[in-house]
Amino acid sequence: MSQFQGQTPAHPSKIVQPEQAEGRLAEMGLSVVNIRSSVTAGDDARSRVSLRYYPRNFPGITMWAETLAALRRELLKARQGWRIGQTGNYETVYSADRRLAFAVVAGDRFTGIDGDRPPRLTRKRGPKTKERVDRNAKYQQLAFEIDLPVRAIELPPDEACSTWFLVVHADDDHIRVELSLPIDAENGIVGEWVERILIDPIPTSGAVAPIEPGEDDDDDGEPMVTRTA
Repeated sequence: MSQFQGQTPAHPSKIVQPEQAEGRLAEMGLSVVNIRSSVTAGDDARSRVSLRYYPRNFPGITMWAETLAALRRELLKARQGWRIGQTGNYETVYSADRRLAFAVVAGDRFTGIDGDRPPRLTRKRGPKTKERVDRNAKYQQLAFEIDLPVRAIELPPDEACSTWFLVVHADDDHIRVELSLPIDAENGIVGEWVERILIDPIPTSGAVAPIEPGEDDDDDGEPMVTRTA
């Protein structure tokens, strides 16, 4: 039984609290500043979009696109082997040497906190996300069984990685953030994690709310937040 029917996840997450986040992120070639500045850039861009002239979902799409773009800029300018991943229209920033990829997604109200249950993504996901999450699970299992680095064969370099999610949830006052490794996608719903690295909340101004889940594909932008009416 998975966590979506039972009371607890099948694989309880390792939770890295905010005060330990800097050290854990450094092991991955990241920093808290990278994460917070990227999310802030996304929120700043969202706040400049006027709903009077733009489609209602445009602020959310802008939030996703600008957050990912800012994270890519942060990592590529470090000149440490980071690249832009777009295989199968799946947008990431990745390192072939580290075998890590990062995507930006929207999470529910349990994002960024050690709450009653792990967060879930707010949008039903399509086959590309499932492939990534299933590969995460396979890599974790193989690494546990043989205690050796897992070598992916015959995959594009941006897919031959563990794919971590930069999960973002915005409420009226703050944006809550975590960088987490998903391990299960049941019926398109992602909500089980190997590890969750919690980041201190980021203050934000203006009323915001998660956009309702859209189509269950991965070809459109990832909606994040929009202003309430």
